Amino acid sequence: MNQVNLVARIGKEIELKYLPSGSAIASFSVAVNQDYKKDGQKVEKTSWFDITAFGKTAENVNQYFNKGSMIGITGELEQQTWTAQDGSKRSKVIIKLQNFTFIDKRQDNQQQQQQAPQQQQQVQYEDESIPF
Repeated sequence: MNQVNLVARIGKEIELKYLPSGSAIASFSVAVNQDYKKDGQKVEKTSWFDITAFGKTAENVNQYFNKGSMIGITGELEQQTWTAQDGSKRSKVIIKLQNFTFIDKRQDNQQQQQQAPQQQQQVQYEDESIPF
C-alpha cells in the first residue's frame, strides 16, 4: 500500500496551472514540525514535502487554502526522475494529493469550510507531463 497521511502547514502560495487538455494542476509545499527531546533538550525539526494535486481537487485547494494554512493531506508517494541541463540524472519524491481536510479553526477558515465541497473522491491522474 502506498499511502501518506500528514497534518501540515502550507509553506508557499499554491501555484495553479492548466495542462493543454484543460485539466488543472496545483503544486505547493508543506512543512511538518516534529518536537522531541535529545539529551534533555527540546529539539525542533521541520520536514518539507512537495505536493501535487490534479483536476477539481487542485482548483479547490487553490481556492480555499493559502500560505500558512493548516491542511490534512492523504496522498500517495511518487518518484519523479529527469535529466538536468548538465546531463546528470535527478529525482525527487512528491506526494500526489488524493484527499484533503481543513485543519485551521480560525473564524475565516470556518466560513470557507462551510462553503467548500468535501474532498473524499478518488483522484484520477492523467498521463500528461507535469509543467513544474
